[in-house]
Amino acid sequence: MRRSPASQLAAMRRLWPDFTGQKLPDGTLAWAGPLRPKAQLYSISLFWKPGEMSLPYVFVDSPPLAPRPGGEFAEIPHLIFYEEEPTRSGLCLFDPEGREWSPSDLIAETTIYWAAEWLAYYELWHLTGDWLAPGVGYESVARMHASEVETIKEVLADVH
Repeated sequence: MRRSPASQLAAMRRLWPDFTGQKLPDGTLAWAGPLRPKAQLYSISLFWKPGEMSLPYVFVDSPPLAPRPGGEFAEIPHLIFYEEEPTRSGLCLFDPEGREWSPSDLIAETTIYWAAEWLAYYELWHLTGDWLAPGVGYESVARMHASEVETIKEVLADVH
């Protein structure tokens, strides 16, 4: 059973009151807010278009993600690399083959916590050079279903 947009928005207001959220005219649910996993305060954006996106999409607004010194943006581990606008690349929070998230889950109870955990490992990666989080698949997640890529591009154009 998919959670209604109203229940997704209400759960975010209840659990993450510093986030602002809205349902856009096209049905996209969008939020923005602060996360401090360890040392750094981040501002993130999250959106999900029920029925068209299988998973929520999360990216960091500020400070922008950055490669390690001398590295390239596409080398940031566990990132859904968005070549046209690398700073809007999505955080890889879900095993693409595992059924870790479904529309019956509340984004507030899953995705936001996973984003904070991803950012903590990102900070450690900058310190150590190793991605210390457990994970599956390749460290660089550059593939995505073509239909979802188009939806994400459309939503990114509308949201920001």
